[in-house]
Amino acid sequence: MTEPVPDAARMREVAPGVLEVFLPLPSKPSIVNVFLIALGGERWALVDTGTGREESRAALDEALARRGIEPEALTELLATHHHPDHFGASAWLKARGTRIHLSALERDRVAYALNASAEDMLVHGRRHGMPIPAQPTGAPSPMDLWAASFQPATEPDHLPEDGEVLELGTRRFQAIWTPGHTPGHLCWLDLESRILFVGDHLLPKITPHVGVFATSPPNPLGDFLASQEKVAALDVALVCPAHGGVYADHRHRAGQLVAHHEHRLRVMADLLQAGPKSAFEVTRQAFAWVFEDGVNRFQIGAAVMETIAHLELLAVRGTVPRTLGEDGVVRFG
Repeated sequence: MTEPVPDAARMREVAPGVLEVFLPLPSKPSIVNVFLIALGGERWALVDTGTGREESRAALDEALARRGIEPEALTELLATHHHPDHFGASAWLKARGTRIHLSALERDRVAYALNASAEDMLVHGRRHGMPIPAQPTGAPSPMDLWAASFQPATEPDHLPEDGEVLELGTRRFQAIWTPGHTPGHLCWLDLESRILFVGDHLLPKITPHVGVFATSPPNPLGDFLASQEKVAALDVALVCPAHGGVYADHRHRAGQLVAHHEHRLRVMADLLQAGPKSAFEVTRQAFAWVFEDGVNRFQIGAAVMETIAHLELLAVRGTVPRTLGEDGVVRFG
């Protein structure tokens, strides 16, 4: 059960005209940060939405009321990506008149998530060595997992492109395409204040999940590392992440994330010295702790998807070969 957020901690000003709002999540991490940005003339923008759950929507409305912001004054949503804690309440906001800015690639992920069956991921998992029976029971689809959290707007009002500048009231925001965590993830840079709203791309304490799923791009970890280099080149005064506190040194954190994944790549390359392995076999060694507390299908699946991302990058770099066996299983090494 999620612990309630103390009332006094639900909102704070992190820069002039920029309010950080803490919204509850049904699982860890237990809070997502969204950001209200004053646009002048009683207009406001919001970066990300929280989930579509009633308790999250109520917390956002409470934050608006405490600041004296009328719901219709929330005119723009600058979405970073399609995941439920970032875009799950977007249909609710759109119905109240908020314009939705979401990349075309993320719009496509919304459409897929709403209609996907479990079969894509079952086939994908078997292909990478997961011991999934021919007739599994209780295999969840994306919507089975996301349920009430995901109530997305299916038709954004605007599909921003990489580098595009939006002039909204007194502010100008540049869309920065940062694929990796998701294919169309965007960071938003306030060009005057140099505040960068990073969604899940550049978190201060945890590493965002980067995995190869059934319909993912083939090399998302390579995309993620390139996106870190891209963001590190920006002139940024303050970073506003979706999880964890705001911070200033974006280049240092980008470097840490790159170093972390380079270390994981070396670990996995070493595990393949003994001979070719499937991603599931590598996961059992590289993420052994995931298997210690019994069978948690979600955690094991996430670890396998992340392992695939590392192994695919090793293959792209030419560090290890990638082969498809007669049994239909992909092996590396």
